[in-house]
Amino acid sequence: MKNNASPHLLAMRRVSQRAIAKHAGVSPSTVSRVLNNVEGISEELRDHVLKSAAELGHQDTATPGKLQQLHLFTPSYATMKAPHTFHVNILDGVAAECRQHDILLNYSVVEQSAADRASILAQARGRPEVGILLVSIDDRELIEELLNLQTSVVLINAEQRDLAVDTFLPNNFIGGLQATRHLLQHGHRRILHMTEPESKRRSTLQHRLAGYRAALEEAHIPYDPAFLLESQLKVDDAHHMMQTWLSRLHPPFSAVFCANDASAIGVMRALQEAGKRIPEDISVIGYDDVPAASLLIPSLTTLHANSEEMGRLAVQRMIYRALQPEAAPIRVEITSQLITRQSVSTCSPAVPSQPD
Repeated sequence: MKNNASPHLLAMRRVSQRAIAKHAGVSPSTVSRVLNNVEGISEELRDHVLKSAAELGHQDTATPGKLQQLHLFTPSYATMKAPHTFHVNILDGVAAECRQHDILLNYSVVEQSAADRASILAQARGRPEVGILLVSIDDRELIEELLNLQTSVVLINAEQRDLAVDTFLPNNFIGGLQATRHLLQHGHRRILHMTEPESKRRSTLQHRLAGYRAALEEAHIPYDPAFLLESQLKVDDAHHMMQTWLSRLHPPFSAVFCANDASAIGVMRALQEAGKRIPEDISVIGYDDVPAASLLIPSLTTLHANSEEMGRLAVQRMIYRALQPEAAPIRVEITSQLITRQSVSTCSPAVPSQPD
């Protein structure tokens, strides 16, 4: 991996934890746990590692501005919607960057309850060497409390625009715009959009919806709330909601833009069960580019966000934030890539155009 660390960061690593691990005959993670005074290590092993570190000239790492531990938190609902994909790729990027900088990484799935909030705050309180990564967590109260504790905190795939916090996320507005434009370019004018219910809709999904609406406006097509189909964005619920839609009297449509791939899979299943051909009768486009997207029949056209890169960039920023706590916060939006496959085709003239 390309080393993006600045020279002043590299200079701090006089004796790497890998070197200590090799000298002591233990794993780098064991060295990290000992040096960071993590519980669960026997006194005999701890003494052995500390002695080996001293023999190599290792100095105490608990220096101001040195990030030693990083705690990553993500909500359980997010991992349930798209397991082993978007959030796992974020974790892969975070873990790779932590290994490169000898940072101990802890990962937790939380329910965003009051007890979980208290646990997260306890990890940060009075510990300037600890950084907090919040993935897909928009909890304003929690973020404010972490900032008040002067904790190094970075958001990934989440945002609070009016708070001074570093943020890394896909450009969801552009993604929604790209997806809808792609359908419009194939002649579709009656396009459903599946998203979460308004009461539960996170800002990331609001931006995808805004992109959908902007693309329609570009094409001089009035936005019609009747073409908004709400679900929990999970396969089974999307399948059920699409079945319900098809069973009722609704305006005709020729395409569906789903706010994630999990819902797109459910929508495709319901359409096929109803005798609809994809893409000959109905085109479908998703968002996230999960591994299953390329295996579907037909394969799913979707948007790919480089979530692993977001994870790496977030850790790099966390390291800098620990060194420069007064630095102005940054917001980095990564543009998603349209992945064209087989689930979108040119609209059949049998579907009437919506009047301008």
